[in-house]
Amino acid sequence: MKPKTIIKTILWQYQKRRLGELGKNSDVSLLADIRGNRKQIFIGENSIICKYSALEVDTTDREESKIAIGDRTLISSFVILRTYGGSIIIGNGCFVNSFSALYGHGNLIIGNNCLIGPQVTIIPVNYGFKDRNIPLREQTPTKKGITIGDDVWIGAGVTIVDGCVIGNGCVIGAGAVVTKSIEPYSIVAGVPAKTIAIRE
Repeated sequence: MKPKTIIKTILWQYQKRRLGELGKNSDVSLLADIRGNRKQIFIGENSIICKYSALEVDTTDREESKIAIGDRTLISSFVILRTYGGSIIIGNGCFVNSFSALYGHGNLIIGNNCLIGPQVTIIPVNYGFKDRNIPLREQTPTKKGITIGDDVWIGAGVTIVDGCVIGNGCVIGAGAVVTKSIEPYSIVAGVPAKTIAIRE
């Protein structure tokens, strides 16, 4: 066995012991920031977690709070995945580009074969703001969750807020702010995002 293969095997076994699951041929960079309840992080086969990405599961009593990443998915450098008591589920064959932040609060579910551009923010929580006598941080938030279907392309700099369901095959233009659910195969753009075409 070649020295490079031996080192790679040792590193894989080390990472596997740290996590809840690490599938065959997956690679988690030693420079990735893996923190919190590491045993609630599950990574499928042939996936890559690049250096300087951050994966954090809160150390709460909630067993459902977790990060689960499917097979053949790439999490690029400087991506943040943080559960905040909820869960982040990412399917197979996905790509999350650099400097994107995906949060779990009310649960985030991403389907298979999704492309997420750089500097995307997906946040399944909204602070309350109706009572101006109570500080915003102390008001009751909504945590409806966000669901993104299969084969969705989310352009650079997109923001998706709590309660949205993105249908299969949607394309979201760069810089859009998605404030409501999107029908399958829609092409949307703008602030707030509006449907500009339907994929045929």
